Amino acid sequence: MKKSIFVLFVLVSTVYFFGCSEEDIINNPVTSTRGIYVLFEGLFNQPATYDYTYINIDSNVIYSNVYQNSNSGAHLNAVPDGMIAHSTGLYIVAQGNFGQAGTIYKINLSNNQLVSSRNFGTNPYNLGFGNNKIYVTNTASDYISVMDLNFNTINDSISVGPNPSDLVVTGTYVFVAKQSYTTENSLAVITQSSSQVNKFFFPAPPVGIDLVENWVCVSTYSHKKIYRFYGDNGQIIDSIPVNVTEPAIGSVCHGDANSLFILGIPDTTFAGNIGKRVYKLNLTTLTLDPNFNVQFSGSDDAYGISYNYPERKLYVANSKSGLANGELRVYDDNGNLVRTYADIGGKFPKRIVFTY
Repeated sequence: MKKSIFVLFVLVSTVYFFGCSEEDIINNPVTSTRGIYVLFEGLFNQPATYDYTYINIDSNVIYSNVYQNSNSGAHLNAVPDGMIAHSTGLYIVAQGNFGQAGTIYKINLSNNQLVSSRNFGTNPYNLGFGNNKIYVTNTASDYISVMDLNFNTINDSISVGPNPSDLVVTGTYVFVAKQSYTTENSLAVITQSSSQVNKFFFPAPPVGIDLVENWVCVSTYSHKKIYRFYGDNGQIIDSIPVNVTEPAIGSVCHGDANSLFILGIPDTTFAGNIGKRVYKLNLTTLTLDPNFNVQFSGSDDAYGISYNYPERKLYVANSKSGLANGELRVYDDNGNLVRTYADIGGKFPKRIVFTY
């Protein structure tokens, strides 16, 4: 799918599972050590495309369709959008059919075999961990789900306003951003101990969110400002205008202690949230780095971004508009392209996770 709102439009239809025949099923677990996981949203109504790739960064070998190959040909549920490595597990949430329950998975990080899964929520989108709990946004609804680490119980459902999407969990709070098409431009700040919700309202949807040191940085779509919050008290520090040529800004990810990478969104038709340029914001001078220049053109785009701090490299997932398998581009801190994984084996790569 081209963008998150497209998920909402197309998931109304039923997902049909065209699996391999029994004699074609292969159970060949992928052993993973130090590397990169890339999660694919996939193509609607094609369950075999709902999967992830693992790249061994020591050998640079790429393993595609890892979940299917490690779990007897089984598929993830439709539209997997959230992925985190936590302790010995790889956790994935998939939205499922629009307006219905999705699925959360715990996968063994060493052999990529399923440990446990559970259907729940209303189109779960992304997840975070805090205080021995899992917090999951439900993007086609107005609440987040809170469950234990083994998925045994849903401890709470917390109302945060319509279309919650990405989130950040600090030691005390859970910060919840929204989709670009939301009808309420609010950031929800949840106190973990009490589940109390405090909302901050903006002129445009708060769509991108990440933690930089002890600051929670939030991007506000067509308002084109970055708001910083203290992670330990949930209060706003300041707002930073982002003077970019595009009509909106989208996803953000931290770099080092003083930098934030920001996607420039050139097409806001139907609340589009696909990046064509990546900017680097200096959080000390509060200015954009004029020498950092990462751009995409044609069918190429920045569909997902993540920063590998030990390597000091920025990874950008290019969906190629779904016309071909996605690629992964790697840039240094100055925006120089240092490596391209030209075919990473899946459509619409979204989340990038590193293990060391």
